[in-house]
Amino acid sequence: MAVIKAKPEKFIQYVLPLVERELVTPLLTQRIPQDAFKGALGDTVTLKVGGMRAVARKYEFRTRTNPIVLDDIQGGGKLTFKLDTHTTSATALTDEQMTLDEIDFAREVLQPQALAVAEDLEADVLAKWATIPWKRSFATTADADPLRVTAEARRQLNADKVAPQSGRFFLIGSDVEAAWLASDRLSKYDSTGETGTPALRDATIGRLAGSPVVVSSSLPADFCWYGHPSALAMANVAPVVPTGATAGRTAISANGFAVRWIQDYDPNYLRDRSVVSTFSGLTDIRDERDAKGDLKDPTGAGYASAKNVRGLAITMTGLGSVLPA
Repeated sequence: MAVIKAKPEKFIQYVLPLVERELVTPLLTQRIPQDAFKGALGDTVTLKVGGMRAVARKYEFRTRTNPIVLDDIQGGGKLTFKLDTHTTSATALTDEQMTLDEIDFAREVLQPQALAVAEDLEADVLAKWATIPWKRSFATTADADPLRVTAEARRQLNADKVAPQSGRFFLIGSDVEAAWLASDRLSKYDSTGETGTPALRDATIGRLAGSPVVVSSSLPADFCWYGHPSALAMANVAPVVPTGATAGRTAISANGFAVRWIQDYDPNYLRDRSVVSTFSGLTDIRDERDAKGDLKDPTGAGYASAKNVRGLAITMTGLGSVLPA
């Protein structure tokens, strides 16, 4: 039997779920919709951060001896967001393979390609997370009560009055996971009715004070972070299908992830080529405010010096084996 193939429109319906089901941390980011980039100059869009802020004052009661004070409403800051990464997985099948070999195209070609793209997106998000300058952090020990750690993390994050109360989560490495699982403080995580992917549900080991705890083996073992998905924004756009492709489709999932699959023929080497690809970009949201409550970076010019206040890093010492000595 030669290559087992299906219609092109079936391929993309197969590829997209394969890519998405493996994603964990990309689903823990704020999503920038694909349509926002249509016609965008320089592949860049502008996001508003921080919201509008007005001033409230006391005014004299009953008497009217002075005029009221007028204050300008301060606008939120603006943050530029750029698509700058093209992730691809390309492979080729020769005439001999297509004619003589028994190949399940979906399982043996598309599945490895989809997994490769998903793993690359995952690595991009984790690498970005590691470089974000968080305004707040604190140190603790492996034997600290996880609920007390959660209370301190919430206290510090609430001090900046930015990150919403709902939707916050922990992202941790394997050593932190072991310490917290041994503490019996994690409440059961029920995925019923939860959105996300199978990989994200599998990576969620429980809750602390209502916040999901997500573990990733790709993180440093002592990694511990708490915050809100709005700390990091991610865009994902499917490239168009080129006119030179013999077959191809694009698709967008309910979670906003988009991929393209194309196939063409390379006559110079007598082979079919299969390519799965996507555009992406990552920007962390830095809306730190000064003592007066104004954004430190309302124009975007000082973005590099501003801090991210939508999450915080937790340094944990004494991690390692949880088995008794």
